[in-house]
Amino acid sequence: MSDQKLNYKKAIQRIETLVSKIEGDDPDVDNLSEMVKEALDLLKYCKQHLKSTENDLNEALQGLE
Repeated sequence: MSDQKLNYKKAIQRIETLVSKIEGDDPDVDNLSEMVKEALDLLKYCKQHLKSTENDLNEALQGLE
């Protein structure tokens, strides 16, 4: 994922892929820790992105008052 420019949509898609692999019938136990860490990093990114977007929208809406 680091080779591509990360955005919210790509991060969510990657999280979904990781979750499918982790929850699958035969998860790759050797890579399980790495997959969980990557998913957590992506979730953190998404949370920060949503918070930043919320702040931007609140500022824009305050300008209308």
